[in-house]
Amino acid sequence: MRRIIAVLFSLFVPILMKAQKTCHQSGLSSHILNSNGTIAVPAVSNTIYSGNSQSINSNREIVIPVVVHILSNSITSGISDEQVHSQIEALNRDFGGRNADLANVPERFKGVVGKSLIRFELAKIDPAGNPTSGIVRKKTNISMFSLDDRIKYSAKGGDDAWTKDHYLNIWVGSLLNSVLGYASVPGAPASTDGVVLNEMVFGTINKPGSYNMGRVAVHEIGHWLGLKHIWGDGYCGDDGIDDTPSQKSYNRGCPSGVVQTCGNDAKGDMYMNFMDLTDDACMFMFTEGQKRKMRSQFETGAPRQALLSSGALGTPGTVLDANWNGASKVSELALSAFKVYPVPATSEITIDVLSGSKITQLTVYNMIGQAMLTVPVNKARAVVDISGLRAGQYMIRADQPGASIERFVKL
Repeated sequence: MRRIIAVLFSLFVPILMKAQKTCHQSGLSSHILNSNGTIAVPAVSNTIYSGNSQSINSNREIVIPVVVHILSNSITSGISDEQVHSQIEALNRDFGGRNADLANVPERFKGVVGKSLIRFELAKIDPAGNPTSGIVRKKTNISMFSLDDRIKYSAKGGDDAWTKDHYLNIWVGSLLNSVLGYASVPGAPASTDGVVLNEMVFGTINKPGSYNMGRVAVHEIGHWLGLKHIWGDGYCGDDGIDDTPSQKSYNRGCPSGVVQTCGNDAKGDMYMNFMDLTDDACMFMFTEGQKRKMRSQFETGAPRQALLSSGALGTPGTVLDANWNGASKVSELALSAFKVYPVPATSEITIDVLSGSKITQLTVYNMIGQAMLTVPVNKARAVVDISGLRAGQYMIRADQPGASIERFVKL
């Protein structure tokens, strides 16, 4: 019997790994990447933000802290730390436009290639402020997870999400019905926000078949950052990106030459785009428009803005408070009521309260919103001892309504 099972398994795995990608939508506004599913229109916002926000600009590298939740039914998981690091490197390779096969973009599309300046890094501290590798391993009694998001809840056999204001959650496990992965979209509930990946397509080390370059994760994180499929998730649909051509539907396998559908121009389908459904080896580009759409998610008021001030890559010892978003608070306050100097400082700072201000108290916060010091104000100048603070950047907020938040750096 064991020999029969082993033979069947050896036959099944290559079939799964060579299966064609298709996509369908769950009832949870997620993109599902399935080896043999159906197509439906996903609920992805097509809002393009202004691009004028002071919180982000086109030349700033965006760094996204990542936590990888590995769920395994056995005592030991087949996903090693090295495999996790290989997946992070694959993300940085493709989102950074450092992939060697970018040179394979056909001449007709070279002018619209976009490099997102988005980088991914495993978290250094967990939500409680403890040091972490950014990798969470958990044994589960569930042999295969389905599309019901149980993998995202400890009480259901999975693992709870870390706060989405500080982390990109990636869950990795064995998925039912040949599902390769699925993603939430911007604005999803905090408890389900993130990406789920089949352990068979996670990472790049010793991966057989068509999905061996970590690009299922690239595709799904594209959805997590607001991108639709390149065909707009409808027959000859619109993905809302001005430099991706219209095309009838998804492409499979590894097309070549010009494939014309939906009356698109002589350039044809952009089947080498990460948001189509071709094999890993045959998708290798984002466009400039897709880059702008992904980065727009970090503008003021946009769903991913809080990640810009995440403390997950900071110094251990700070509790990451999901209830206070320093970045959005800064954008809400405008009135300059006090000045702080010197910047940077080593042991103390001086605070000058400006004439007309009605400040009675100032509070010093770290960059993820934890109150560190309270400073009573009863005269025009206050000298504050900061020798007990860790090195880093801090914010000072006044109790006067509408007053500004000032920043300083402790060396």
